[in-house]
Amino acid sequence: MLIAIGLTTVVLVGIPILLFAVDTLGNATQLELARNFSERVHNGTQLVDTGANNTIIEINVPTGVSVSAEGSTLTISFQRSGGPITTWEEDYGHTISLQAPNGPGPHLMHIAMVAGIIELTFTEL
Repeated sequence: MLIAIGLTTVVLVGIPILLFAVDTLGNATQLELARNFSERVHNGTQLVDTGANNTIIEINVPTGVSVSAEGSTLTISFQRSGGPITTWEEDYGHTISLQAPNGPGPHLMHIAMVAGIIELTFTEL
């Protein structure tokens, strides 16, 4: 009888804790994917801003990520399931013209300097 009560308690308490841990790990993984995406976008943009040739990169846009630009500031934001918003923002020496990704998934990211403006374009694959 005590064994049955003990096993029932383990199941009733243990399963929700396990599900919470799995959900937390999933959120951390999504944040890491968003951070890696942000680094790749900002690194490529910085290269073109400082004089490198035009760049084309195949990149995966993670779920929950949005990209915006205002003036010479490029902002990448991540939000998962109504949670807090994480933002990566960089200022560049040139104005940025952005055609942001329409949604998650594989894209080609083209970064070019055209008439003193950084053109950043995402094209869905």
